[in-house]
Amino acid sequence: MKIRFNLKQVSEKNKLTQIMLVTTINKRRIRVYTKLRVEPQYWNHEIYRCYQNGGLNIRERLRLKYINEQIDNLVTSLCEMDEQLAMKGEYLSAAVVRQIIDKNQQKEQLLQNPIACLRRLVGEYEKNVNRKGKRGIESTKATYLTALGRLEDYDKQRKVPIGSFDDFNKKFFVDFTNYLYEYSYGKTGKHYTQNTIINTLKVIKNLLHRAYDSEMTTNNYFLKVQTTLPADSSEQIYLQEKEIQKLSLAKTESDQEREVRDAFIIACYTALRISDIQQLNKATVRKGVISLYQKKTKELVEIPILKEIAPLIEHYQQIGFPVINKVKANKIIKVLAARCGINEAVSRKEYRGGETTIVTIPKYELISFHTARRSCVTNLYKRGYPINYVMSLSGHRSFQAFQRYMRASSKELMTDFVRLLKKEKAILA
Repeated sequence: MKIRFNLKQVSEKNKLTQIMLVTTINKRRIRVYTKLRVEPQYWNHEIYRCYQNGGLNIRERLRLKYINEQIDNLVTSLCEMDEQLAMKGEYLSAAVVRQIIDKNQQKEQLLQNPIACLRRLVGEYEKNVNRKGKRGIESTKATYLTALGRLEDYDKQRKVPIGSFDDFNKKFFVDFTNYLYEYSYGKTGKHYTQNTIINTLKVIKNLLHRAYDSEMTTNNYFLKVQTTLPADSSEQIYLQEKEIQKLSLAKTESDQEREVRDAFIIACYTALRISDIQQLNKATVRKGVISLYQKKTKELVEIPILKEIAPLIEHYQQIGFPVINKVKANKIIKVLAARCGINEAVSRKEYRGGETTIVTIPKYELISFHTARRSCVTNLYKRGYPINYVMSLSGHRSFQAFQRYMRASSKELMTDFVRLLKKEKAILA
């Protein structure tokens, strides 16, 4: 089947004109408008496609490339349908061609929906390189999908759905933020915490930035949106070394509990994220040092094996390190912490549904695998090790990022500082 594409008119070179599909089927000539438009000056009459020369700016090249891709997709769809009909002894008709054109256009409209475009960016996240020249990781992709799901839920309840990237303006961000604050879930009607809301907005901003970088839009209002938490809004806990010791002796009731406990203790003395704990079998252990590429940063870290975990490392080197599930592990470590009495009452501010309250909860409820990383950083610093040494172990590249992990109070730090000075005989005992 021979298919040609002609322009409706060519007299005005700078004026958009329709692209017409022309073909002959069963000795009948068919002419159908494709609903695609282009200026005659950009049309190559020999190959029935748009020019793609280097004299155009990037947006024009992308627009013409898009038209060519639509023509190619249309030809593919027509050939596939022609083959299917031929097997039945039938032929294409003008009506069928129009149906195929409409179907292809509907698919493209779906792709051009801004939220659908953002979802496509998320789908390609692990393949594409970001502005820092690094590829995405699976855990971050999951975070993106969660935030995007909240955006889609919000869009469903809007009177007028989001129709273009231009709709991501000041009004949108105000309305979306209010929606997140008022949203309730679960049987008790819980509200999102401020951390959850801020992190959701950060993800949407990041996705819009990716769309902007990909030249899907020229709207960059998202750059004006502030997504910084108050200084005291993300209070986190850490475990003192005596608490870590207590947890290391916690009784376990299954192999899974034992493996989670041991993995947590290893993290407490290596500052490894759970994503890196999960890939310890790929690490190199030699001369008292663990060497591995961090999954999140793709950077090589070399971690000295402290005496507290040396027996565990040696044991699992022989039988293989356990590969634990993050969600299950975070639940199990809370159970183990409660079992061994890490139940100090912790008061903290909670921002939920736009309101601030002071809540008091047992410490074990706040423990997760990230607590181990925070505990390692804080405890090594309290021991008196230089900050740059601790940062090289944890993989932090800026002091500001490192500082967020420091959870010891000024009173604790001063007590440890005095103890260190006495040990060095720098002050009178």
